[in-house]
Amino acid sequence: MQLDMPLDHPRVVAQRNWYLKHPAYMRSVSERARPFLYLIKEEIEKRNMPMELVLLPVVESTFDPKAYSRGHAAGLWQMLQGTGKNFGLHYDSWYDGRYDVMASTRAALDYLEYLHGFFDGDWLHALAAYNSGEGRVQQAIKANRRQGKPTDYWSLSLPKETQNYLPKLLALADILKHQNHYGMDVPAVPNRPQVTVVEVEGQVDLNMAADLAGMNRNQLKQLNPGFKKAATSPARNAEILVPVSHAQGFELAMADRPQQERREFQRYQVRGGDSLGVIARRHGTSIEAIRQANNLSGNTIRVGQTLMLPSAARVASPSASDGVYLVKAGDSLSAIASRFSVSITDLLRWNRLPDQDSLRAGQRLIVSVNSG
Repeated sequence: MQLDMPLDHPRVVAQRNWYLKHPAYMRSVSERARPFLYLIKEEIEKRNMPMELVLLPVVESTFDPKAYSRGHAAGLWQMLQGTGKNFGLHYDSWYDGRYDVMASTRAALDYLEYLHGFFDGDWLHALAAYNSGEGRVQQAIKANRRQGKPTDYWSLSLPKETQNYLPKLLALADILKHQNHYGMDVPAVPNRPQVTVVEVEGQVDLNMAADLAGMNRNQLKQLNPGFKKAATSPARNAEILVPVSHAQGFELAMADRPQQERREFQRYQVRGGDSLGVIARRHGTSIEAIRQANNLSGNTIRVGQTLMLPSAARVASPSASDGVYLVKAGDSLSAIASRFSVSITDLLRWNRLPDQDSLRAGQRLIVSVNSG
């Protein structure tokens, strides 16, 4: 850590006392940070930036990647859409980069590097500007100069939120550096990656991706809140965060799966007189499948709205008798794993297959743990 900490400043003392009185808050934030902290630390180290910045998402969002403020700031780093766009974040009807942990981390650090240069290498001014804007901090510096006052962060007249912003960060850093001194038991986060980035080409159904990775669908969505729907954008390639333990199997499965099989839905624009029930019957799917694919909490739709419709094949019950599936010509292990919501690793183990290439037409394949 590199920032100068005036540990006896009243504003720092007040924030430190608050943290020390709320150990449950520190524990819950630590658990939310666990999947992402190592990746953020690595990005900060690459840039040789102060390691205190790894704690900024605690102050900004309590390390909640889905956080959204009344001021329309979003994600771990609470970026406004305009600021995010200026620093490379992408937005469309499928994706919001502010909620993408890795994309928003890179954009936020780019912004902080810009602010650091703007304020001639003063990190405290840069961090204050991250909270309230460089114009507001610059005005405060100029006002103090005109009055012959010091222009350090602590001497500036800034909004109350910005006055408490740096003290929150510095108090956190002080507690974590001196946990034994303060008697604060903060859960340790392993100094190794918990999740990893997998790059995928073309549009990918996220539910299918979770099945291929052998992981819980909700877990994949929690790690990747940047995707607004149950699929990545058709217009661009994507980065998907998956747990390290599932990454290799996921990459192998995606490589094995033909591009046309990665999307098991079609786009549909709602017309007058449509309801979810009418659309589901017309396209051989179900209301629940449509709701899940489009993250709908109810049955309300509007004319002109674009929906993703899961294919009838995706919704239909898999063809298997007593948990045993008869392999057909053209089948792949990844397709079978997705169809029966199991992992490729499980299929290899249950059927004692040496590798994915050992699959053959006519083979009887165990597709359920309770089979055989």
